Amino acid sequence: MNRRPPRHSPFAVGAILLGIGVLLRLWRPSFLDLPERPRGRSGRGLTAAAHRTQDGIAAVLPGNLTGGVGRSLILLGAGLIALRALDEIVDDDQRLF
Repeated sequence: MNRRPPRHSPFAVGAILLGIGVLLRLWRPSFLDLPERPRGRSGRGLTAAAHRTQDGIAAVLPGNLTGGVGRSLILLGAGLIALRALDEIVDDDQRLF
């Protein structure tokens, strides 16, 4: 007995993910702020390599953790909605949802 979910459920889940993502992007609690990177650090050898690695990682992280999670949820929700909308265009045997 292979039951498929209702056809509108990917739209609903996508909209919920999108909404939660937008709320997280707007709500940025200060306790989730990442610290500012120190400027002008010095060192040699392993210390300098550790500083460069820290700086590289910090450069790709968002300033607030909820911003990164919110952005991910927005992308997931929008992608799910787009896939479901494209499913309406393709043949029934080629649908994903």
